[in-house]
Amino acid sequence: MDRLAEESLLFENHFTQATETKLSTASLLTSQYVDSHLAFGDRPLPKSAFTMADGLRGAGFKTLLFSSNLQASPAYGIGTDFQEVRWVPDLQAATQPGETAHSPEVLLRVFRAWLDGADDSRFFAYMHLLPPHIPYEAPDSMAELFADEPPGYLPENYHRGRYDFPIEPEEDEPEPPPLPEWINLYDANLRYADWAVGKLCRLLEESDRLDNTILVITSDHGEAFGEHGFIWHAAEVHDEASRIPLLIRLPKGDRRGRVSALTQTIDLLPTLFELLQVPYPEDRVQGRSLGPLIDGKSDKVHEFVFTRARGHEGKDKYMIRGEQRALLLFANGEWRALYDLAADPEQRDNIIEGQPEVARYMLEAFRAFASEQTSPPAGFLGPGASLAVHPADRTPELSPELHDELRALGYLK
Repeated sequence: MDRLAEESLLFENHFTQATETKLSTASLLTSQYVDSHLAFGDRPLPKSAFTMADGLRGAGFKTLLFSSNLQASPAYGIGTDFQEVRWVPDLQAATQPGETAHSPEVLLRVFRAWLDGADDSRFFAYMHLLPPHIPYEAPDSMAELFADEPPGYLPENYHRGRYDFPIEPEEDEPEPPPLPEWINLYDANLRYADWAVGKLCRLLEESDRLDNTILVITSDHGEAFGEHGFIWHAAEVHDEASRIPLLIRLPKGDRRGRVSALTQTIDLLPTLFELLQVPYPEDRVQGRSLGPLIDGKSDKVHEFVFTRARGHEGKDKYMIRGEQRALLLFANGEWRALYDLAADPEQRDNIIEGQPEVARYMLEAFRAFASEQTSPPAGFLGPGASLAVHPADRTPELSPELHDELRALGYLK
């Protein structure tokens, strides 16, 4: 991926809309925030949602989804709009001895089989590798590369059980191995993913497609190793879980360089459609094209980006991330933290009492953001806060069962 970045646009401050796979992938494919696509729990994306697959299929692209993660598959209502889908059942049937359906080799083999039989028609393929996601499985040869203490590892920086706010770990939360070992397992798994990306590039080169392809490398979320008292990812919203990679390699590496502006997952759909000169309904997407950043016509497309995470015992949270400050809001409307990102890049020192004006300004930015969502997350603004509901033409039809589910989740009163 480092070599690929040298001939790509590398977006250095890119953030996910949610720190778990299904919600994040749904945002990527629809260009909608979590509180607009509402694909919580077992709820699939609404059929009325405009997606990458819908728009590109209408423009003549063959649309394909290859996924070794169940959360990004038809099992959870993701990808049903693609013309062809290869997911865990298909991958399991293609395994060889020593492999599982999660092994990158299997996904790449299935993709290559499709590639070998494809004609020269344009295609859009969404490929979701499992590594570096848990369960941190990597070949022994890669694990051996990460057998020593992780570089820069300081035990005091990882404090599972110590929180900024009184949150207790879930009783059934698994106990990780000792952190140095656990971090090494993750690093080996990341190396596995890096190998898979290299293999994918070679497959595209061998089929003479790489230099005619827009290749995007990104992630659905990061991973926490106790930095703010959390492990895994879904309940964490700080940078270790929300800041993700984004590489865009244009055909023949046409444009390259580093982009420091704030960007987010939902920006990919309008960006790709503009690059491909494919029209899309601007009133149904919430992301912004990164075209002005790519063309050098602007150095900013967002003042703030927004990430949501579900919390222990229903204590959901939002991070409002600017270039200089980050504001953490909890769904109870009471717990808040403000971080100075230059002085405190690890987001440890809550300075909200010393900079109330900054916090108030960012809270108003969140209020404006919340009011534009299909189901406005008003609770983050304070106990009893309310917002005008988004216009009815953006509100999906709710069955009685879904209405009860959203009420239980706190989205409806």
